[in-house]
Amino acid sequence: MVPAARIIGRRHFSLLQSMRAVGRSMESHPFERLSKTQKSAPANWAGEAKRFGVQISLFVPGIGLLLGWPLLAAKAVDGHV
Repeated sequence: MVPAARIIGRRHFSLLQSMRAVGRSMESHPFERLSKTQKSAPANWAGEAKRFGVQISLFVPGIGLLLGWPLLAAKAVDGHV
């Protein structure tokens, strides 16, 4: 038997250890520090306003259509179903 396979065969599988490893891989280092040598990026309020405008211009008609389709269908068929 290959030595690596022997080692893998002897190790016990622990669900808790696997879950801890997954959790640790998804979070940044708990002692992460911001660099003192680089200034923070300025806020891009114009970009945020543009993004919000695009989102709201798609959201309002989309929600109106999603919630208002029964009313539109009733008006379209005018009770002739």
